Amino acid sequence: MDLATLVAQWSGRLPEGFVPPAILHQTAAPTCKMKRCGKPAAIKKDGSFAHACASCLARRARSCKRRRNALVAEGGCRRCAYRKRLEGDFLCRKCRDERDVERTQKRQDAIDAAAIDEFAAQPERVHNASNLDCGISPWNARPRPVATAAYWSPLPDPEPREDREWAKSLDDNGRRFRRC
Repeated sequence: MDLATLVAQWSGRLPEGFVPPAILHQTAAPTCKMKRCGKPAAIKKDGSFAHACASCLARRARSCKRRRNALVAEGGCRRCAYRKRLEGDFLCRKCRDERDVERTQKRQDAIDAAAIDEFAAQPERVHNASNLDCGISPWNARPRPVATAAYWSPLPDPEPREDREWAKSLDDNGRRFRRC
């Protein structure tokens, strides 16, 4: 950003030779869509144009509010105004269920936020790696090998092959090793 633009921002005046950017969207506001009204349409919070002018929108809101109040006075739900209230209650069945769900969600959100705050308040400490990081737990791990007495005792002397008569077959005459 150059110095002239900075000075212009601070002083509130346009710099010399400033050309305003071309406005690509519609400059003239559309007219109100209500019958017998030719005022320009209102501008919404996001900057786009509404379908009607501000006075028509306000009149429609007042009309809706009057209609809802009349329906509530006739025994309608205080939340939606269209369905009948439950006996001894001021909400209909659907609105009561929706409100209970919203309250439960709000309570759960508060519990989650408290848990996050409690975790964030703990002092930072170095993570000590353990077997749990590798997927090994006390339930699926192999037991550690334990040295038995046989580990420490000397090996027995090997028995000579000739003495192992139990390893020879009774009907083996060694013929399979000879050429015929």
